[in-house]
Amino acid sequence: MKIPVLLTMLLLCALTGHTQQLDAIKYPNGYLYFHTYGSGAPVIVLSGGPGNSCLQQEEVAIALGKKYRSILLEQRGTGLSVPVPFDSTTINLQAAMDDLNRLLQHLRLKRAVFYGHSWGAMLAMSFAANYPDKVKALVLADPGYYKFSADLLTTHVNNLRARLGASDVVLIDTLDKKINEGKGSKADSALYTKTIRLAYIYNKSLIDSMLTKINGPKTNLLMQQLMVNDLRRVHYDLSKNLFHYKGPISIIAGSQDPLAFYTYELKVIRPDIKLYWIQAAGHFPMFEQQAAFDQQLLSVMDTAVKYP
Repeated sequence: MKIPVLLTMLLLCALTGHTQQLDAIKYPNGYLYFHTYGSGAPVIVLSGGPGNSCLQQEEVAIALGKKYRSILLEQRGTGLSVPVPFDSTTINLQAAMDDLNRLLQHLRLKRAVFYGHSWGAMLAMSFAANYPDKVKALVLADPGYYKFSADLLTTHVNNLRARLGASDVVLIDTLDKKINEGKGSKADSALYTKTIRLAYIYNKSLIDSMLTKINGPKTNLLMQQLMVNDLRRVHYDLSKNLFHYKGPISIIAGSQDPLAFYTYELKVIRPDIKLYWIQAAGHFPMFEQQAAFDQQLLSVMDTAVKYP
């Protein structure tokens, strides 16, 4: 697939009323795209997934762009950043970290502050553990797994089920079986996604408006599966090497996030981590409690960018 070159193109986005810059970095397997908002101290913004569009965290990038140079990466395998070939040789954890090195080199940055949500937090922590001198500070939102294990996966799934009503649990089990047997329709998949997402948010009545923000452009499921397979292959476990990174780590999380136990266990691994909780919010506090989240994020970021 041929990717068009878009270098130093200024875009005026009428929907959000902000100016952004879209750039691309050429590398052997294609182009790596990123968006820049604002100016000042650089902050790399990494969206969740894996496989989600970077636009899921665009509102966060815009908020940061009011004070900083906010750089929102279209991670390899998402959006316009489509590698050739698109397989396990190009979609893996090391390739994702290589892209962060490419981004820093292209921007002529020796190091930067990294913000990441969910999977983006996992990637940011992995990069910090492997390239500690290139990370000034980590500001994370509702981080996902710090390691892959059957026990953690069971806890994750059970936490989701505990936050659903009895009829919802029956529905997702029925749909899951139907989809896995190859009998599910697009409507079944959409209903499954909507039902399981209920467990990730605090105010269930907002599910439809939340889905628009959470899902955004369609998730690249192939990228997601390839990355998950690689995390299993490399026995992903930050508890073994996160100590290589000595800089500050701050985590902002929804108090009702079903994945909050990952945050608590990260605090055990790194007692110096600073935690900030957003009430009445699940896994996406930047959507459910945007004003409170943005206020806390900017406060934390003010300290992070000043770290020597």
